[in-house]
Amino acid sequence: MVPWHDPAVLEKEYLAVVKLDHVVAGIYIWETILTADFELEVLRRKKPYRWTIWLYLGTRYTTLLTFIMYLVDSAIASDSRTKLPCQLLGAIYYALTYASWEFASLLIALRVIAIWDRNKFVSSLAIAIWLVGLSLNICGAVQLRGVYDPIVEKCITVDVHNYLANVVGMLVVDVVLLVSMVVGLLRYSHRSSTGLRHLLYRQCIMWLVLAVIGEAPLMVLLILNFNEAMNNAYLLVTVAIMSIGAARMYRSLFQHVFSTEYVSSKPPQVSPGAPAHREANSVARCIPHLVRP
Repeated sequence: MVPWHDPAVLEKEYLAVVKLDHVVAGIYIWETILTADFELEVLRRKKPYRWTIWLYLGTRYTTLLTFIMYLVDSAIASDSRTKLPCQLLGAIYYALTYASWEFASLLIALRVIAIWDRNKFVSSLAIAIWLVGLSLNICGAVQLRGVYDPIVEKCITVDVHNYLANVVGMLVVDVVLLVSMVVGLLRYSHRSSTGLRHLLYRQCIMWLVLAVIGEAPLMVLLILNFNEAMNNAYLLVTVAIMSIGAARMYRSLFQHVFSTEYVSSKPPQVSPGAPAHREANSVARCIPHLVRP
């Protein structure tokens, strides 16, 4: 039986978590640098500009700020002479973390709205579900407690187990949005199959996999509640997985919709009143129609 609350065990686990988080931070920063050309080309109008680029940037750069803040916190905290305002730093840190989650979920919610061709009921449901996740995360950021731990020489968040509702809420939000997206795609008959529809199907599967890999382990660790080190172990991994996944899905969809081949492709020659014609055109224009300037 592992003595989870033994100080020696806690010290080893915290140090392991710090090393893991530094590795994840390095991977995310490298990913951001390698893919920064996309947003630069959009903002400089070398690629089509759509207002959703700001949600994409919000996802990427709130996550980047989270990792930068974590690294700066670790560097400053190693100097024992520096007294850190851990409560304030913790609030900012978690606010950035939850903001990156919310931006990623909002990108998915807007995709659901587009696939359903701005159906009022589905649009209201998607936004309401997203707002539920947002409210949970705001409550979590407000209620957290940050303290300085001399063992690992950095600020830590205590009672992280109390934020289980946030993680469960975000997982439920992602699953509901995913189901809405799949049902929306199933409305279109096989006769109206398009490359865009197939891409959206693949991305639905990808988002489900990311939700399971990114959020389920964190939820399990919070349910088991071994100790504070284990409760904090997977948080930044989750943030990195969901942010990278949402950003890559956005870039892939953007490049497919606005590529020369796709824009210049002609719709199938079907009579305007035929259902297949309406379905094909609806799928083909759903994303551009939503994000027009």
